[in-house]
Amino acid sequence: MLASDLFYEIEKKAPQHLALKNDKIGYFGPDNPDEIEINKVQVLLDIMPDYDPSKSGTDLVVCHHPPLFKPEFPVYVAHSNWDIVKGGANDALAECLKLWVLDVFDKETGVGRICSTVTTFKEFIKRVGVSLPIKQINIVNNDPNQIIKKIAVVSGFGLKNPEYIKLSHLNQVDLFLSGDINHHSALLAKSLGISVVDASHYATEFPGLIKLSELVSEMGVETELVNGEVPWKTLKI
Repeated sequence: MLASDLFYEIEKKAPQHLALKNDKIGYFGPDNPDEIEINKVQVLLDIMPDYDPSKSGTDLVVCHHPPLFKPEFPVYVAHSNWDIVKGGANDALAECLKLWVLDVFDKETGVGRICSTVTTFKEFIKRVGVSLPIKQINIVNNDPNQIIKKIAVVSGFGLKNPEYIKLSHLNQVDLFLSGDINHHSALLAKSLGISVVDASHYATEFPGLIKLSELVSEMGVETELVNGEVPWKTLKI
């Protein structure tokens, strides 16, 4: 299969016009996609500086995050268009957490989902631990017995955006789950009384990577989902 044909099939599912403004998506690489024969694809969240696809016989890397440096091998990026499209990363996150999707969270961009469930905060945290590849979480406004019926989810970056904290309050959600919480967003959530679960950028993106890997595999090429790691280490001092 030619790389250009594979890109065409991906874009039928996740059209590029859905991407956020200035998002870097599509093909990155030194060669002409019309001349690249694809037998094996690796699907990753990020390309690390020491990553070498030739070691695994990989012809193409399908990556969720745009590379921060110019790759010397063929790379195709499906980023915000994959987050936004129906059946993409945000729907995969909701499905993984056994949530019923009610609506889009950010109507202006299509990012995120508003979902329903019936559970307690304590039981939902257990569900997160079982469903996502994560060993620890950050939480705001923890009441173990709080009844959770309406949840906002955004794969990846949602909690670093104060406007999304405000939007959660406007939508009267009981809980907002995403990744990348920071000090100011946590303070805002606490002041607005919104329960927040930071399940990490990587873990909340992983269900979408599984779906993306399945999409590529359906095209008849060998596909490997690479379970990556965060680009930092934690030291005890």
